[in-house]
Amino acid sequence: MRLQIVRHIPEMLILSCCLVAVCAAASEPASDTVVAKVGNQTIPYAQLYATIQGSLDKQQKEHDVQLQQMNETFMRARQEYVESELGKLVDKRVLELEAASRKTTPAALTGAIKTPPVTDERVRLFYEAQKAQITQPFAQIEPRIRQFLQNQDVEQSNRKYLDSLRAKYKASVTLEPLREHVDASGPQRGPTAAPVTIVEFSDFQCPFCGRFTPVLKQILAAYPTQVRMVYRYFPLAAIHPDAQNAAEAAVCANDQGKFWEMHDTLFAEQGSLEVEALKEKAHRLGLDAKQFDDCLAGGKAREAVATDVAAGEQLGIGSTPATFVDGRFVNGAVTFEQMNALINDELHRAP
Repeated sequence: MRLQIVRHIPEMLILSCCLVAVCAAASEPASDTVVAKVGNQTIPYAQLYATIQGSLDKQQKEHDVQLQQMNETFMRARQEYVESELGKLVDKRVLELEAASRKTTPAALTGAIKTPPVTDERVRLFYEAQKAQITQPFAQIEPRIRQFLQNQDVEQSNRKYLDSLRAKYKASVTLEPLREHVDASGPQRGPTAAPVTIVEFSDFQCPFCGRFTPVLKQILAAYPTQVRMVYRYFPLAAIHPDAQNAAEAAVCANDQGKFWEMHDTLFAEQGSLEVEALKEKAHRLGLDAKQFDDCLAGGKAREAVATDVAAGEQLGIGSTPATFVDGRFVNGAVTFEQMNALINDELHRAP
């Protein structure tokens, strides 16, 4: 019964908002209604509305975007919870089967999984790789890094063991995932006829997008004929002041057939995305300088970016990277292993 209630929350939410909008429109004064008086003069509602219409329209758009994000976030979180619980049930079942065959208990099986301790070298390498984001000195943060890596290894070891049991007992998940309609239009890597399509909404100044880029390259290298990747612009200008210009620079590079060269350069040099630096990168990549500069100064590139941003907002995207694998939403900079598992699942589902 509870699941039925949850399932109808989004529809109830949209219905209630529609009712609010209808009530607001119904109670709105007629244009000639006097809303204020100053001496012998009157101020009709039409005069008030004329001064606030632009602001009201902006507020309405922001409200619509927030509502869409809230609705999409709820549906994705619900699906993630359902899939997680189903996965636990499958793991529990295969563990029980293995325990019965070995005349032991599931707890004894999982307790026997051994994970080697994290080496000092690995802890140091992790710290050096993340030094820009870590503010504490190594000696202070070292125990937490070690514990994080150890927990990660334990989780991976357990997952590997459970996956081996799933394979042994021929377990499979047939629940259809939540798929969202995403227009796969934009610069692409990989064959057009690939069975799996990845659409990434990204921001060139976003550090998490920068961290995710090598993962996507690994995926393309691992699946050269099976994966197509499409890039769409989603600069978070409110927190990344150079992201909009960087996105437009990529559009302009795409006009000259060098989108991916600019894409890779922008992510490799995220610390220098101001306009002059973008022009220098274009020169270094061999782009026609006048054509590039004219493109940046014109409105065509801005319109192209705005189209992608509007599409992302319609999908309820509020942060980057936001990725869709055959319409299945992936939030944030996930690992290669997570992307690999998702792509393999898609390939197994393909007819």
